[in-house]
Amino acid sequence: MDEKQFAVIVDKLDKMLKLLASENVKGLPKEQDKIEALDRLDFKPSEIAKMLNKSPENVSVVLGIIRKKKVPSAAKTVDQPATTATAQEVLT
Repeated sequence: MDEKQFAVIVDKLDKMLKLLASENVKGLPKEQDKIEALDRLDFKPSEIAKMLNKSPENVSVVLGIIRKKKVPSAAKTVDQPATTATAQEVLT
């Protein structure tokens, strides 16, 4: 198998993986949940953005908000600023 054939196979497998991932999140009601699920499947923000018709920046902001929410409240310090936007606000 030459490099060109290998590249075609890799490209087709990549497309199949994206289709399966899209089907996996199709039933999730909120965009934030879809972004989180695709992130757990190790998709990059740019890949998630393409699948959900969002900008990569939007996806990155939503992922940041999700990660901040997962920080235990005891680990937060007084010096941390409050989050000004919710994930839902960013998505709209």
